[in-house]
Amino acid sequence: MPGRKTKLGCPELAAVIDALHAKEPDGWRKNRLLAVKLAAKGEFTSDEIADFCGVSRTHIYRWFKIAREGGLDALLEREKPGPKVGSCRGIAAEVLDELEKKLKANDFVTVVHAQRWLEEKDGVKRSYNTVWVWLKKFGGVLLVPRPSHSKKDPAASEAFRNELGQRLEALKIPAGSKVKIWVMDEARFGLHTEMRRLWSIKGQRPVVTRQIKYEWDYLYGSLDVVSGQAHFCQFPSINLEWDYEYLSDLTRVHSEAIHVVIRDQAGFHLRDGDSRLPPRVRIIDLPPYSPELNPCEQFWDIVKDDIGNRVFQTIEELRDATLPTLKRYWDDAAAVLRLIGREWILIQVNGSKKILMSH
Repeated sequence: MPGRKTKLGCPELAAVIDALHAKEPDGWRKNRLLAVKLAAKGEFTSDEIADFCGVSRTHIYRWFKIAREGGLDALLEREKPGPKVGSCRGIAAEVLDELEKKLKANDFVTVVHAQRWLEEKDGVKRSYNTVWVWLKKFGGVLLVPRPSHSKKDPAASEAFRNELGQRLEALKIPAGSKVKIWVMDEARFGLHTEMRRLWSIKGQRPVVTRQIKYEWDYLYGSLDVVSGQAHFCQFPSINLEWDYEYLSDLTRVHSEAIHVVIRDQAGFHLRDGDSRLPPRVRIIDLPPYSPELNPCEQFWDIVKDDIGNRVFQTIEELRDATLPTLKRYWDDAAAVLRLIGREWILIQVNGSKKILMSH
């Protein structure tokens, strides 16, 4: 047997409730207006109205009473305002301090993980929105981490930051020489579509055509840490021979200068002192598994963003697509220096008293 329909019994409210409900943004006020609106129509039972609004029947009966006795103004006022979302009320300062430390240590993948930790560690149970606000208050943002190899030696990376100037001096470059100091790297690009994040409309699932085609090209690049000059070459492979070709081309940027190249210890890289190195090239090796020390690593992400989510039929098309990005950095030394952006590099380079750099 169908339940009895609930009627509000206030015709003066029924006349204005539709317009007020339509204008009200989503939230608790709109939910209360919805309950009164449905009751004013007299077409639904109390159980149906409670289900529509996601609350108990006790709540809607209380709302109806407020509306009948005080009108819509009374309905849209909280009788006893509770704590705002994100309020730290009732939480020990030590718990919040520990939460902040966990955030700085990158221990939380999601807000739900932070919720679980709070409940399991300290018995603190708070809503998703509240914990989200706490993390934001501590400066938390959702970032994609850079992977770090399990064999990385953090002490070696820190030592390199502090000893680069000494390593430059250890090259024993004759005083008064013209010197250019580069950070150098190479990256593989291919016809396999680079999938990148993109802007879209909320609620819409973007679809990108993806090509899986295993044909590769290699982009070599160097950034001058003092002048902001950039140098790039595209080669079909990576090996010791192509490494020689690239370094030879790099020396043509300034034929009289000694070119100090800071880079990783890949097996296809010539080492300092190797007789196969082009004249006027010296090498400083980065510590193993420490890509964060090389600003060139960041540049490849910029290139991938510019060619991402696109399909190329040939390597020539791919190379043409990368040229606008390369040209931006060829033409804008300030952009290169912003990309380098590591104060420790400039301090170490400028602190090398025995090398006179002329650009």
